[in-house]
Amino acid sequence: MIRIVILTAGLGERLRPPLTYFVPKPYLPLRSGLIIERIINWVRSQGLDYDDIIIVTAYMADRVLSLLKDTLIGVKFVVADQLLGTAGQLWYVRDLVDDNDDVVVINGDVITSVSLAKAFEYHRSSNADVTIISIRYKITARYGGVLDVGPGGEFRGWLEKPTITLPIVVGMYVMKGSLIRRLNKERLDMNKYIENLQKMGLRIMVFLSDGDYVDLGGVPQDYLNSLVP
Repeated sequence: MIRIVILTAGLGERLRPPLTYFVPKPYLPLRSGLIIERIINWVRSQGLDYDDIIIVTAYMADRVLSLLKDTLIGVKFVVADQLLGTAGQLWYVRDLVDDNDDVVVINGDVITSVSLAKAFEYHRSSNADVTIISIRYKITARYGGVLDVGPGGEFRGWLEKPTITLPIVVGMYVMKGSLIRRLNKERLDMNKYIENLQKMGLRIMVFLSDGDYVDLGGVPQDYLNSLVP
């Protein structure tokens, strides 16, 4: 079975002041609806339903529940009593997933157009324990006077505003439910957890895709740009 876990427990400190003094980051408004509603609508567009979704909340949990619990019928809300990091927070859902479930973990401040169906297909066909979902992110140099330099320092020519492509994580992961059920109640960030699993010999794969991606919780200007038509 497929489970979707959306992490919305954080304090949203990078959007302070003043935005997240009044409401948790994933519940800030966009031009149409809230960030969390956009994420849920995207999940449902991938063929999943409310019953497949678990939302972990902590900061201003009472406000979150009063705002959405009666409108998102079927979605399970789990209230965390501690902030344990992006991986540690999954401890709170350990009793809601089975060992054989495929669990998609989504940070509650990301908007993307990545195909979940293709990510699942890749995860299963590669026999991965964890799949990191990534997109090709293109960066174009601001300046035209970029040098093409050989390994020995020799000048080889000019590069006019070259573009490089980097694989960046979009704050989404597919993992086996058994990995969530084995977690302890301790602070643990996702990067560290994945490194630990790799050291244990588990198979960590990267699904690289084309698509759109915006981290609405990273740079305040990115969030403000999302409000402008």
